[in-house]
Amino acid sequence: MANPLYAWTFTKPFHEMFLGTTTTVSLFSNSLLLLIIYSTSSQHIGSYRYLLAFFAICDITTTIAHAALQPFVHMTSVGFYFFSSHPQAVILGVPFGTISCILFIATYYQTFLVLAYHFIYRYLTVTSGLGASFTAFWTTAHWMAVGAIVNVVYIAVFVVAVAIGMRPTEERRRMIPAEIMEIYNLNLSDPRSGFTIVELRKVDPVSSNEEWIVKSVVSFGSCVLLFAATAAVIVFCIYKTNAAIKFFRPQSAYAKNKKDAPSIVSRFTNPDRRPLSVLIRATIANSTHRRRNR
Repeated sequence: MANPLYAWTFTKPFHEMFLGTTTTVSLFSNSLLLLIIYSTSSQHIGSYRYLLAFFAICDITTTIAHAALQPFVHMTSVGFYFFSSHPQAVILGVPFGTISCILFIATYYQTFLVLAYHFIYRYLTVTSGLGASFTAFWTTAHWMAVGAIVNVVYIAVFVVAVAIGMRPTEERRRMIPAEIMEIYNLNLSDPRSGFTIVELRKVDPVSSNEEWIVKSVVSFGSCVLLFAATAAVIVFCIYKTNAAIKFFRPQSAYAKNKKDAPSIVSRFTNPDRRPLSVLIRATIANSTHRRRNR
């Protein structure tokens, strides 16, 4: 077990080359995106520029955290161990490896929340003006404030959820598999070593029966619910956006002649034209006017 066939994937020189390549590509591509956003006129992308910039900044933050942490994920018979390649440091009595692992997990899953923001933006753009909404008169500042609050709450809940049942305990340190020391040359049973573990059940030493670990179940279940919430928002936005587009299609059938159709399609697909919500309102109003005149 000391030298598994896949050992080359997490040892030198491949691991350092892989980490350096992915870090460089991520920093370059996201920095280039920020440069394009900064140098492009707001008339072309509007307030969407702020969402793209936030997405790029989150990617850069996660990339730097990943490069600094250099995490390993190891699966054993009792669960998943997540730890840093250099875990032995203590801050205020808490192993730095544990703190960094918890923060990295939270920021990593933050990307799914940012993805949900993208779908919300698209849904609101397509359906703007098609019905009453309490957000109809919100400005960009309102959306940025709400987005920031949701983001802070999301990360805070994620950190608390992970900290509840995935932190190392004395019992867990005593149960560290010897294979981790053999493979990674890291002693996680050392109190200075930090890690997180997803372990839902354990074996009772007296009865030898498996029993559920309540804290771990609550912790893992909370993380799953947070992830499921972002997935539900994305699915909802996709469904409502498609419904709005299907609603609009019959309206375009009232175009004056077939030559008008390519113009309508090009306005939908051309990002340099006016906002999509304006196009929808104008086209629906135009088609309604024509039907009244018939």
